[in-house]
Amino acid sequence: MVSSSAICAKRVVVDSRVLNGQKVVVVRLYSEVGWNHYDTIKELEKKRKERAQITYEMKKQLTKLRVKAEKVAEEKLGPQLEIIAPIKY
Repeated sequence: MVSSSAICAKRVVVDSRVLNGQKVVVVRLYSEVGWNHYDTIKELEKKRKERAQITYEMKKQLTKLRVKAEKVAEEKLGPQLEIIAPIKY
């Protein structure tokens, strides 16, 4: 059974920074009372951030290459682009 106050409760958007801060506090609190995985979580989070940075750098490089390739294709095709523009997705 759902309480009437829960049905009428106003929904609020919570900023992700607040949630991340809460997660850090909870993990630290658990580790202080005997949870043994705090170091593991820190290590995994560090690895995740490293992978995310590498992925971001690769994405930036691919974006630069795509823009460069589009410019070269535009120069080579010139007026033909107007003909194939309606076909392009």
